[in-house]
Formats: sequence, structure tokens, C-alpha cells
Amino acid sequence: MSARGRFLFGAGGLAAGLMLAAAGAQAADRAWTRDQVSHGLQAQGRAVAVSYAPGPRDGGLSRAARITGVYASRDYDSAARIVTRLCWGSAQGPCVPLRGRSVQTHAFDGRAAAGPLLLVHEVEDWGGGHPPVFVRGTVTVWFDLGLY
Repeated sequence: MSARGRFLFGAGGLAAGLMLAAAGAQAADRAWTRDQVSHGLQAQGRAVAVSYAPGPRDGGLSRAARITGVYASRDYDSAARIVTRLCWGSAQGPCVPLRGRSVQTHAFDGRAAAGPLLLVHEVEDWGGGHPPVFVRGTVTVWFDLGLY
């Protein structure tokens, strides 16, 4: 092969490599995260749902964007025992319970990344605590753009 042929082959190989790298970067998961505080939980057995969805800084997710993983956490300052579940679409679910303070799940993989996702909190036992209890929550949704 001539020097010119080796150069063109090398340049073509470089261009192809850059195109593959760009495609790989586009295929990489993206994420959005929201932090919110619930309304005060006032009564045992009465659920309070907090909705989480991408915001304006997320650039408007396309309808094709699909969930590839979700992390949710919650925290509160009370002796009450509060049960929390992470739901997609509505408080009726599908839902996944938080065990302890957080959950990382693939239960919603393939669903629309725009959600909404909800953290649904319910006082199971006041345990010496008293109303109202405010629950701080965080939801992170990893997604792909659904371009394949």
C-alpha cells in the first residue's frame, strides 16, 4: 500500500473511530434528579404522595426516552415509623417499597423517563412522634434517549 493509501486508510479509521465514540456517548445513560419535601403527614394510615418529574433544565425529554434505572431516598426527623413506596405514573403504581431509607431499582426500566415518579409516604406508627412529619425525598432517574 502506498504512503497516500496508508494515510487515507488511517484518516478513515480515525473518522470511523470518532463516529463510533460519538454514537457511544449518545447511547450513554443520562439522568435527572429532583429533591422535594412532602406536605406534613397528619394522620396514621393517610398517604401523602409527592410527584417527581424532569424540570426545565433537563431540556424536555422526548417521548422516546426510557428509564434504565431509578434511585430514591427519603429522610425525616421524627420517632414515627413511616413506610414509603416509589411508584411510576400514579400512587397506585406500579410501586416498589423503600427498605430503610432508599431503594435502587430496575423495576421501571423501559417506561417513559418523563414519569412522573412518586414517593408515597404513610405513617404506620407514631412511636412517640407527633404530627406533622415532613419527609425529604430525592429521586434520580437514569434514562436512554430511545434512539436505537
